[in-house]
Amino acid sequence: MRKFILTTIILFLGQNFANAYTCQEEKVECPIDGKKVSFCVTMSMTTFGSFKDFQQQGAIGKHYEELINTCPICHFSGYIDDFKVKLNEQEKNTIKQYLTKFNETKIGEAQQCLIAAEIKEIQKKKKNEIAFCYLTGSYLIRDNEKELEFRKELQLKAKNNLIASLANNEYEDKTVFANIYYLIAEMERRIGNFDEAVKYYDFAINDANKKEWVEAVAKEQKELAIKKDDNNKI
Repeated sequence: MRKFILTTIILFLGQNFANAYTCQEEKVECPIDGKKVSFCVTMSMTTFGSFKDFQQQGAIGKHYEELINTCPICHFSGYIDDFKVKLNEQEKNTIKQYLTKFNETKIGEAQQCLIAAEIKEIQKKKKNEIAFCYLTGSYLIRDNEKELEFRKELQLKAKNNLIASLANNEYEDKTVFANIYYLIAEMERRIGNFDEAVKYYDFAINDANKKEWVEAVAKEQKELAIKKDDNNKI
């Protein structure tokens, strides 16, 4: 019996460990000033669905908080791969000049995402890449009422860049269009632009190449927009 109990405990612990979030520390150098910056790179996590704006839920630990990090000296911010890119002197000087406005500023996790996005704008990166930096920032202050206006600013910027990504033909897979229409609609609804939200939900619902799940979710969220419900907690 003792052996059976011990085996059961081991199996239970193993199962829970398998479902847990794990990450591995990796140090990189800031491409602006060479300062060491630590990332905790996600190694494993278990998701149990998502919020209506695509943020994953489940045993994900600090996955979103660790996606984007900031140099503690100059405040250069980005994904770990952004820290591995060699910048030429002109790029360095342009980004350095931009970063001076954050001198003596305490940088929060959501603001790291804004800085990362704005650096990508300076570098003329793809609009969808910029959009998802802003979107990630909005995830990090989802329930923070003190950061309400900043959260809406991030969602507005995410929406604008998603619209631009469609205009720039950044997606080869036509089934993605409805997903992007839906996400634009969610950003519009969450910042209180309800008429625009309804328009983009309809784009998603009527897209001929949409995936099966899109229509049902878009119709459900469209009802909230019609009721002028800007609930950001879902």
